[in-house]
Amino acid sequence: MLENKKKDEQIVKNELGGTIEDISKIEGKLQLKQNDAEKKQKLLDAFDFRAQDKDRTKQLVDDIDKRIADCNTKRYSLNQNLKKILASLEEDQILFNPDDAQRLFRDAGILFDGQIKKDFEQLIAFNRAVTEERGAYLQEERVEIEAELKRINIELNALGKKRSDMLSFLSSTDVFDKYKQISQEMVTLRADITLLEHQRRFLDRLQVLRAEIRALDDEHRQLKTQIETNVEKQNSDPGSLFSKIRLFFSEIVEEVIDRKALLSVSPNQKGHLEFKAEILDESGNATSAHLGHTYRKLLCVAFDMAVVRAHVDDRFPRFVFHDGVFESLDDRKKENLLGVIRQYAELGLQPIITLIDSDLPTRADDDEPVFTADEIIVTLHDESEQGRLFKMKAW
Repeated sequence: MLENKKKDEQIVKNELGGTIEDISKIEGKLQLKQNDAEKKQKLLDAFDFRAQDKDRTKQLVDDIDKRIADCNTKRYSLNQNLKKILASLEEDQILFNPDDAQRLFRDAGILFDGQIKKDFEQLIAFNRAVTEERGAYLQEERVEIEAELKRINIELNALGKKRSDMLSFLSSTDVFDKYKQISQEMVTLRADITLLEHQRRFLDRLQVLRAEIRALDDEHRQLKTQIETNVEKQNSDPGSLFSKIRLFFSEIVEEVIDRKALLSVSPNQKGHLEFKAEILDESGNATSAHLGHTYRKLLCVAFDMAVVRAHVDDRFPRFVFHDGVFESLDDRKKENLLGVIRQYAELGLQPIITLIDSDLPTRADDDEPVFTADEIIVTLHDESEQGRLFKMKAW
């Protein structure tokens, strides 16, 4: 349920196109657009555009012209900074060459060699390093200024066009041209209103889903807490169902391999129960024996049988089925496991097992057969149709 709600939430987010605004912001935008649409509709209905002219004049003076002036001021300041940066990059070039100086001094009959030349070369190397670092910073600033100038020029072009359109509207004496322009603006407004109403419906749905998710999260946390409390109680209560299963489980394993086994349970991060079965050494410490295929299979058999026995007095299935139950066990353990299976059959349970003849425990010729006739329900072979499970011809 919780995962389904989260999937629904993601679907709604995708429908919103990745732009999720606060519902209050959407309502505010919608209210402003609707108010603007009502005013324009009244103008269209009255066929009187004096109020629209007044609004356009105010918007042109208060907004457009001010924004154009601000952009021009900022562009002038940026251009001045750019000139200074370009001039600094030109000035930072090192024109002094020690080799040329050496030849000049030699022609003048003045000694310029040895330590003097070396000192000049070191000084030039130091200045070059400082100049390169400073140049890198200046180049970064140059790139930023040029990008900002590009953005401002684009904005100025857009503002200039808008200003031109407004002046054209104000200077127009043809009432039908104004009616046409206002009608076009109404089409845009209605489209914006439709989009905002669409977003509002999805945001309403999103809020409902988030409320449901929060409620399910709270319920999930409560269930996890209840599970953790119940697991702790079941573990500590010797008479609990789990304690009985754990005891029967260890008894079965000990009967078969003469080693105790520990069955434990704990909730994972998602609140699901995780069972763990381990074989213990003589000191009661966990070993890695349970990791092998043979013993892991034995632990599964023991767990199934322990669960069925723990419910022997309840309305619960009384049979268990295991395929290849003796595989990989040595003869002594096979005999031990068979003894446990017979004990459980005497308790009124119905263990059902399958095996091939090569998995039977080896016995002396004069010993009794492993299974009595009434313990064998069906013997399968490929010698005839009677040896097949459903007594059918092969196809």
